[in-house]
Amino acid sequence: MFELSLAYKYLVPKKKSLSTALISLMSVLVISLVVWLVLIFLSVISGIEKNWLQKLTSLHAPVRLSPTEKYYNSYYYQIDALASNSNYTLKTIGEKYQSPLSDPYSTDLDAEIPPYWPKKTGEDPVKEAFNELADLKKEHPEILFQDYEISGALLRLNLMSPADGAPSFLSQMSYLLSLTEQNPKLRSILIEPTPNDLDSSLKKFVENGVCRIDFESEPETPPPWVYFVKGECRLPQRENRTPVLLPKNYKEGGVRIGTLGSLNYMASSAASSQEQKIDVRIVGFYDPGVLSIGNKCAIVPVETTRAIHAANRTFSPDGTPTNGIFVWTDNLTDAALLKKEIESRLEKAELSSYWKAATFEEFEFSKDLMLQFRSDRTLFLLIAAIILIVACSNVISLLVLLVNDKKKEIAILQSMGASFKSIASIFGICGALMGALSCLLGSLLALFTLRHLDSLVSFLSYIQGRSAFNPAFFGKALPNELSYEALLFVLIATPLLSFAAGLIPAIKASRIRPSCVLRSE
Repeated sequence: MFELSLAYKYLVPKKKSLSTALISLMSVLVISLVVWLVLIFLSVISGIEKNWLQKLTSLHAPVRLSPTEKYYNSYYYQIDALASNSNYTLKTIGEKYQSPLSDPYSTDLDAEIPPYWPKKTGEDPVKEAFNELADLKKEHPEILFQDYEISGALLRLNLMSPADGAPSFLSQMSYLLSLTEQNPKLRSILIEPTPNDLDSSLKKFVENGVCRIDFESEPETPPPWVYFVKGECRLPQRENRTPVLLPKNYKEGGVRIGTLGSLNYMASSAASSQEQKIDVRIVGFYDPGVLSIGNKCAIVPVETTRAIHAANRTFSPDGTPTNGIFVWTDNLTDAALLKKEIESRLEKAELSSYWKAATFEEFEFSKDLMLQFRSDRTLFLLIAAIILIVACSNVISLLVLLVNDKKKEIAILQSMGASFKSIASIFGICGALMGALSCLLGSLLALFTLRHLDSLVSFLSYIQGRSAFNPAFFGKALPNELSYEALLFVLIATPLLSFAAGLIPAIKASRIRPSCVLRSE
């Protein structure tokens, strides 16, 4: 308490020590500004990263189960090609799970199994995997799971030129992702339709200028765009056309909700390959985030991906499994623990050789992005620490002046028995108090700035004459929530650095010789 009271006394501005008070004020202001900048910078960067991760796991899932080569070479997968009950067609995971027969082979109707085929062993790996996930859900009710499928086709859309009304066409090779109705985050990436997004023939469905998409029960007349019933996604089918959700960049090319088109793919027959066509209608748009394949990925009903899969098997160029099981959890930080628990259950059920579990940090299309996130986070923290060190170095100048100004008092304290540690602690506490005060001021200023960040961005955009931040990377608005990790970093680092900066003058003060100082006085 003795050291703390003296430190407080020395830091309170006085008329007789105006120069010291001004330097003290400047030091606090400099550190406060640095704390403010660090908090704003780290909070916005952290928010952008969370938004990207949110979009990534909203379209896919935090955890994914994918079949291994052993599964594709197993009896349970290969037997469908010989079974009349399976129409002599290899089945997807969803079809295998929904099939009432684990083994569709009939010795009376089907051809003899070749001797080199894998033997039938154990239980059905698909049904058993779903059973394990169902048991896991009983322990953790918050998790959800559903199979997914990815296929590919040529998307061809019929557009109308706004200038002369002449027809035009837009063609794009596209990935097709099956709609996962169980996805709890799908609503967050869907772009709510506006009257301007609709084809002219659909304007009559707009109610008071609003395109309603959320319903508590199934509407009597479903809207022609994507909608939700108690949070579950619905893709409306009209005129026997398959509904399709497209990435938002298609809107810039003139595509509207209600635009007609087709999905074209090749199907092999006994004699040749023939082009097949599925008529489609666009029912909405979604935000794919920053993924390289996101702008080429359309969301379609699962029946569409299964029809294409039955014609030819799709391969992803980046190695992404085209069939598997998505597992969702509320908190992304729990993904690694959830993966370990799933692996443990599969191991006990002797299914681990058939399935590979991976978190979003290990996905083929995102792992490089995750590594870059980690590197950037480390780099930004290092830069923030260096800036704080430079700012806190101002404390040295102030405390050196303070030591020179208080030499007489320090000498008297030493003469009265004050120890080396006590004298050093006084000025070390002075530095820590200045750091704590700067932390408080900088944090309050950062909170105020984040609350009015949209106004600041609008001002910067007005000065530049264009958007200050590209919406494709930063979203419609910058994140304005204070990062608790950044706040914790600042609250710990700033007082410690200020205390460390105060140790140099503190050591100088403790080495003052009372006899020399008092004799000169």
